Amino acid sequence: MEDAYKEVKAQKRVREAQMITGPYDIMAIAEADDITGVTDVLMTKIREIDGIEDTTTCIFIE
Repeated sequence: MEDAYKEVKAQKRVREAQMITGPYDIMAIAEADDITGVTDVLMTKIREIDGIEDTTTCIFIE
């Protein structure tokens, strides 16, 4: 899990990432100008990291 965490945290659009307890192992906050930027980091970067089996996305619109 620590290797996956380090890779998630290193992603360009990830503003913050933490290892957590509970039903999820890692929580990350990604920031982008539009939804395309968020889906880019999620679909092409984070989901491809070894050790990432599943993701749950909640979008905060400001």
